Amino acid sequence: MIISTSDTNSPSRPQPKPAKRIMRSRCQWKALLEEFNAGELTKAAFCKKHRIATSSLYRWQQILSQGTSDTDFIDVTEPLSITPAPPPVHECDNNWQVELALGAGIVLRLRTV
Repeated sequence: MIISTSDTNSPSRPQPKPAKRIMRSRCQWKALLEEFNAGELTKAAFCKKHRIATSSLYRWQQILSQGTSDTDFIDVTEPLSITPAPPPVHECDNNWQVELALGAGIVLRLRTV
């Protein structure tokens, strides 16, 4: 009879769970990149210290180097050009009811029946 020295019936040690993904804001990535640029660690060492993927560091370096703002806010406060509506046209003056300028010189006109 052969007896195995390893106990196959005993439960194995629980495997450590993978670390949860940390969601960072643009501001947090900016701070991390400033810390990386100010320090003397290699990218691999910095990423290992902060538990981030080197691909994420590369990606955020590209995103933040494009000079985009810290928010997705678009300023639309430019004054609008408001033209007064033309005076109403009587049916006897014109047989068009609706005129729609589609751009590129194309105008759609709908007539009255």
